[in-house]
Amino acid sequence: MASRTRRKTEFGNGYRNWNNVEERLLYKYSIKGLTDSEIAQKMDRSVSAIVNRRYVLRERDEWDKIAKEC
Repeated sequence: MASRTRRKTEFGNGYRNWNNVEERLLYKYSIKGLTDSEIAQKMDRSVSAIVNRRYVLRERDEWDKIAKEC
């Protein structure tokens, strides 16, 4: 029989919002040629979060705006 108590899990960074500083860091690390797993480790995010955020920024044409700021 299954236990009726819920397992307590640690909340990860899955729902943590991205800020401008993190987006600039993502851009800089990407330009330096770091792999997605290296970037994820440095930024304390998952690899899928890195890939997805880069995709979103490019789709919104914000990737080029970040490039001009850096």
